[in-house]
Amino acid sequence: MANLCTDAGHGGSDSGAVWEGTEEKSLNLQYTLALNEELRNRGHKVLTTRKSDNPAPPLMDRCRLINAHHKNKAPEFDLIISLHCNVAAKRNEATGIYEPLENVKGFYAIYSAASQRAFQLASAIAQKVGANDIELRHNGMLTTIQLGRTLAWIHRTLPPAVLLEMGFMTNAQELKRLKDAAYRKTMVTAIADGIEAYLNQ
Repeated sequence: MANLCTDAGHGGSDSGAVWEGTEEKSLNLQYTLALNEELRNRGHKVLTTRKSDNPAPPLMDRCRLINAHHKNKAPEFDLIISLHCNVAAKRNEATGIYEPLENVKGFYAIYSAASQRAFQLASAIAQKVGANDIELRHNGMLTTIQLGRTLAWIHRTLPPAVLLEMGFMTNAQELKRLKDAAYRKTMVTAIADGIEAYLNQ
């Protein structure tokens, strides 16, 4: 049994990305709750940062909660994982309107290059997700250096941390899949398989 922490990105007044009436925060929560159930059914202990849309703690409060739990309660978290969906758009200089880059799609895990354990976790998840015929972007992995910015979830927390971008809402086919219950089951099963592959290394 492992001690894990999951996070449904955004929430409450922070909707995250919104595309064609779909709010990222809602997809994130659906996937996180499904992942929690899958992991618990496999015998793992799971703490999650939010179970509903209200209340939804601010990001830095979530990071502080994780660090306090990790430092003060035994045993420590074996890993933490945050689930997100993405959008891709480019600003039209003539109109000032952001237009979707509809061909951009795929799953990838973001991690810190400074953490070998986070690299191993991201790699294990990407391999299992890709093995389930889910399209990968950036070969399934991206460091925050490659991303070009720091992320509080990764750089302000103590346990090995990854942030998963599960797909692009601006790609019509991918958004349709992300909203599909069978696809959600496939995705969370693959993520759980990746987590267990990492734990068994």
